[in-house]
Amino acid sequence: MKVPTTDAALLRDLASAERPERWAAFVAAYRPPMLEMLRADFPGLDAEDLVQETLLALAAVLPRYRYDPAHKGRFRSYLFGILRNKAKAQLRASGRAAARDTAFAAVAADRAAADRSEAEEREWRHAVYEIALREILDDPALRERTKQIFLRTAIRGESPEDVAAAFGMKRNAVDQAKNRVLARLKEKIAQLEGV
Repeated sequence: MKVPTTDAALLRDLASAERPERWAAFVAAYRPPMLEMLRADFPGLDAEDLVQETLLALAAVLPRYRYDPAHKGRFRSYLFGILRNKAKAQLRASGRAAARDTAFAAVAADRAAADRSEAEEREWRHAVYEIALREILDDPALRERTKQIFLRTAIRGESPEDVAAAFGMKRNAVDQAKNRVLARLKEKIAQLEGV
């Protein structure tokens, strides 16, 4: 999937709303990779509708989003995080997904943003959480067993006792592994929110 290089001038134009015709350039560049990702990762969902919902959500937060060219890729991660969240919401609404993960409430920072509406703030936090979680779980330095313990306890809600039995470990070791990943996740969220 080829994702375009982030164009800071284009983002500024979209955020200022002074040049609405620039949305056509943005959609032309980002729509194809967004559709490709949805069709690969979420087959069967209404990809066109999800892209539209994502663009509407982006339009709502873009005036406050600040892209820093020194950190290339963050905008793309942010955009695709929103898209994934929209797809997961559609899956949940259709009853084909597991219950919403419980880890979000544990790791989301209590940031009150006076310039964002409550809905935008929730969308922002969830996108940051999804990006941080994906980066943590994709980190090759994190042992596979630790990832599985975290996924089973924090994300799927399995009891620490059951997970400890499945891995042949003590409950305390399961709690420690989960807490180590949660601590890294909190750090990553704080780092991403500093954008």
